[in-house]
Amino acid sequence: MPTPEEKALARIRSAAETGAAELDLSGLGLTALPPEIGQLASLQSLDLSGNQITALPPEIGGLTSLQSLDLQDNRLTALPPEIGGLASLQSLDLRGNRLTVLPPELWRLPNLVSLNISFNPLPEIPPELWQKKDWKELGLGGFHLTALPPEIGGLTSLQNLNLWNNQLTVLPPGIGGLTSLRNLNLRDNQITALPPEIGGLTSLQSLDLSHNQITALPPEIGRLTSLKSLNLSFNQITTLPPEIGGLTSLQSLDLWHNHLTALPPEIGGLTSLQDLNLRDNRLTALPPEIGALSSLQNLSL
Repeated sequence: MPTPEEKALARIRSAAETGAAELDLSGLGLTALPPEIGQLASLQSLDLSGNQITALPPEIGGLTSLQSLDLQDNRLTALPPEIGGLASLQSLDLRGNRLTVLPPELWRLPNLVSLNISFNPLPEIPPELWQKKDWKELGLGGFHLTALPPEIGGLTSLQNLNLWNNQLTVLPPGIGGLTSLRNLNLRDNQITALPPEIGGLTSLQSLDLSHNQITALPPEIGRLTSLKSLNLSFNQITTLPPEIGGLTSLQSLDLWHNHLTALPPEIGGLTSLQDLNLRDNRLTALPPEIGALSSLQNLSL
């Protein structure tokens, strides 16, 4: 029976012969990547996720056409400086490894716009990350972050930001500068309140604030007119602002496990709402305006 390395080598040779653009080596149980990988000059996508790789060979730098590299769920403790040779790389997934440092060459990759470094034992987010302004997607979960730097407001191209499972208590006013942001995940933090600048995220479509300590929403929440999904479950919200009715694109609203005693009549303005979860609150009645939710398909009380 072939070893994981033999299986990988066979696939690499086949890809070299056919000039393949994609190569899947995920879940093979690899502890090392064969150096022959460097021969695949035409490769655009490489999936190495779910292995036990501890280090990458220097030959990885030969993949000059590579656009997507998935290394999640391995045992990497460092990246070789040759990573800087991946001039075409756009997306790099490093979550769930054992990285304690990132090489300076990483920040010089001219086309890198998507990076996930969640759940690594890095002592901090490298400051170079915030200085690179053309990010479109960032995964920064599981870092024990207590604060975000003001520089985050300069990432005006950012579309997806994942900050779940940190220790954030507040968001900086600069968060309002992320005008291209579509998806924001702040689940499992310690946020107590949202800044009014949150209303500047006018492109936002999905906002997950579940499992925090929020007691109230700012009126500016009503400015998020592109929002389709809002998860506020497992907080300490006692009332909803009337401005909530301005979320006319909202399709899903999750308020499970809060301290709501009443809903504002403006809730009837959510004419696109399909799913409304109100379970485990302190409601004794629903406003008549609930009948205006003509798109509603699921109601949990």
